[in-house]
Amino acid sequence: MSTLENSNFFDGDYFSYESNPCFCGVDITNISPGVVEHRLKIQSQKDVKVYFAFGGEAGLCRTTENGSVRQENLLKELVSLPDNDIQAMINFFETNGFFFKVGDANFESLGLEDVIGIINRLKATVALMNEIESPEIDYERMVSLTLYLLLSQQISIELSTLPRPYVSCKHFLSNEIDKASQLPEIDGQQEAFQKDTYTIRDSIYGSYELDIEEYNDVVSGNIYANRYPGYLDMRYKAIVYLYRNGANLSKNRRYVIDFLFHFMRDIGVIGDVSFEKGIEYYSDVPQTTLLDEKMKNSAVTVAKIVLNEEMNHNLSGISPRYSVLKMGPTWRVPNLISALYFSVFYLRPGTDVYRKCANPVCNNRFVVKTTNGRKKYCCSNCRNATAQRNHRKKVKANKI
Repeated sequence: MSTLENSNFFDGDYFSYESNPCFCGVDITNISPGVVEHRLKIQSQKDVKVYFAFGGEAGLCRTTENGSVRQENLLKELVSLPDNDIQAMINFFETNGFFFKVGDANFESLGLEDVIGIINRLKATVALMNEIESPEIDYERMVSLTLYLLLSQQISIELSTLPRPYVSCKHFLSNEIDKASQLPEIDGQQEAFQKDTYTIRDSIYGSYELDIEEYNDVVSGNIYANRYPGYLDMRYKAIVYLYRNGANLSKNRRYVIDFLFHFMRDIGVIGDVSFEKGIEYYSDVPQTTLLDEKMKNSAVTVAKIVLNEEMNHNLSGISPRYSVLKMGPTWRVPNLISALYFSVFYLRPGTDVYRKCANPVCNNRFVVKTTNGRKKYCCSNCRNATAQRNHRKKVKANKI
């Protein structure tokens, strides 16, 4: 049984859930010279149960069958896993079970990059929420996290136990870019006769004068124009086209398109974006200092739009129920990944955030009040270890 309605694990719990820990391993296949594929092999331990409950302050906990807490705050445990640490990930699944119910007769085979991608998207969601609520926003990091969730490839997980594949959130922008060429182009002959620019109603700046020659070079793919690094990128081409011709898009969609146009036009055209590396630009020296106050404010708005889509997608399988045992409301949670996003859902915005320990050799995150700028370490051991390390560096520097 992988889905439970609420039972009396805690007096104040929101839901309870049980599953099975897993056997895990990694298969490595040499596809061709220099090309290696890693696949996660996973199988349920059918005779062993693992129990969970969500209890407000304690977060998502692993418990005994009778409700005693064995491990608090599994969300913190997962987001604290070192990036791309395969063994740490395997240890998590072998203790807590996989994100979804898996078969117990044979190993299921999953692309390792897809599984890591699910973890990274959850990490990025938590980090983005923290950044939005931070009293001192790191705008470059916030934009990087936003664009990672918005632009990265959709992940699909197929298991014999799932009636249909699990897919990560496909944000609206992907659909708009895919069908951009189907949008009728606005007739600009009269405007082009009168001046050298198209006047665009702009969500951020009110209006913007778009250079006609530049627009034509980008949209037509004029390889001889040599405008700026990345101007021939197909995604950028679609965004420029939508910026001029997508006047009837919904307010939020239009806002995101306008932001991306200005970001790529003024800061640098984006080649790729990943959780580990952040934004990779076509330009060697992106103009990140050109992010003015209007663009900074817009970055927060876009981040909230993307966060809203990401959260609602991952909470869509959760449904409310009425518990006669409690004579009150509860929730039906279908799998562990939904339970983890439920934990994000109940983070108190503006009050609590996950902060990464300032000890450079520690990956732990800890919950702290947003107003507490002084607490930088997850524990006294990390604080003392960092102080000793800094002291040794200072002594060594003084000897030189």
